[in-house]
Amino acid sequence: MNLHPVTLRFSGPDTQLEGEFQRYFFVHSLPVFRWGFVFGIFLYSIFGILDAMFMPEVKEQLWQIRFLLVIPVLTAGIIFSFYKDFSRYWQATIAVLIATSAFGIFWMIVIGTEPNKYYYFMGNMLVIFFGLTLIRARFVWAFATHLLVLGMFGVTIIFLTNCPLSVALSYWFSLVGAFLIGAVANYSMEYFARKNFYLMHRLEMEEDRLKKANQLLKNQFEELKSAKNEIKILTGLIPICANCKKVRDDKGYWNQIESYISKHSDARFSHALCPECLDKLYGHEKWFKRRDKGLKSEN
Repeated sequence: MNLHPVTLRFSGPDTQLEGEFQRYFFVHSLPVFRWGFVFGIFLYSIFGILDAMFMPEVKEQLWQIRFLLVIPVLTAGIIFSFYKDFSRYWQATIAVLIATSAFGIFWMIVIGTEPNKYYYFMGNMLVIFFGLTLIRARFVWAFATHLLVLGMFGVTIIFLTNCPLSVALSYWFSLVGAFLIGAVANYSMEYFARKNFYLMHRLEMEEDRLKKANQLLKNQFEELKSAKNEIKILTGLIPICANCKKVRDDKGYWNQIESYISKHSDARFSHALCPECLDKLYGHEKWFKRRDKGLKSEN
């Protein structure tokens, strides 16, 4: 199996498999995409309880972000997945939905109240694990998307909050660790998905080859069977008279050789005279005269 080590695309002699794999991967990942984001909407909604518990002063603003921005975008992504040409956009759609989910959390951190708002950074750890492991995002798209999430984290924590450096570094290393673990898991999942597809492709090729070989053998067997039915072969010891050349059959009767052969095979005889017998019986001149006389009488 020839794969590019970074993008995991089929390369070299297997380049022609990439398009087929893309279709295969999409078909088998589409139900996971839909149900994964249904589960994501549920989680994003249920954490609205924490808004009222940790930051009741701004819970209405937090719920607006949660229920009027992020969840409608996720729902729109699920609806878009029923579009007939969605296969062309599904990885980009995953990137948009993951980035929107992370952006919603960062926005809630910006407008939240201290110190409880800093706990919301851990929500992005869930977003990272969700995007890298649950919805079958391809490695290249998933890696780039979550690098963007880490960049959004840096901008938020440095320029938009007054988070202490020790707390910021703690959250940063936690998110980076989650990102690296999720990236390795995502890479492994796509690699083994491609390996499984490649092995199935080879198996199908072998099955086709065996079918063709079996059909060829079947045709050859039928030809041999047909030829066998058309041919009868005389075998064994055949008693034949040394003088008259008659042949003795199994019942003890003596038969002309041509009668015996015709009876025991599919051969048929047409009688004629060899040159020696012709000369012996008629002589050349007598035979020619008889022939010429016969031709004149016919005319």
